[in-house]
Amino acid sequence: MNRKEIFWLFGTAVLVLVLTLILFGIDGLNIDSTFDINIHDTYFVIANVHLVLLLFVFIFFKVYLIRVVLNGFKNITANLVLIIATLLVAVVLGKIIGMLDFFSGPPNNDSMADGVNEVGNAMKIISRILFTVQMILLVLLAYFGFKTGRNYNAEKKH
Repeated sequence: MNRKEIFWLFGTAVLVLVLTLILFGIDGLNIDSTFDINIHDTYFVIANVHLVLLLFVFIFFKVYLIRVVLNGFKNITANLVLIIATLLVAVVLGKIIGMLDFFSGPPNNDSMADGVNEVGNAMKIISRILFTVQMILLVLLAYFGFKTGRNYNAEKKH
């Protein structure tokens, strides 16, 4: 790994740290701090560390996706970081989809109150959208792997 890649990794990590401080303040760095969301008389309390890890994964994915596309998949190290970040984003989306499905309630339960049923339906719709995004990411992951392997073989021949 060359020095440029170390700077990119370090710079992206610093970007995540700065965004964490902007979004959550100094409490975002505290392992015991929480973030709560109120949705229709229901409070969801999430540890800030989970949100920071989520931010970390998405920022790394976005930064390295832009880098790799602009470089035409020529940098093998950046490609590998993008592949790892894509896998982590797919896993995170899978966890989020599971949580949304759990909180959306049992399927076809018409005895629920209208407000709760509306929130459950919205969560199901969001879950299906995220599932579609996850499938697109997995197809992109195969493409990233193909391009990385092709460039690796081309470098190996020279």
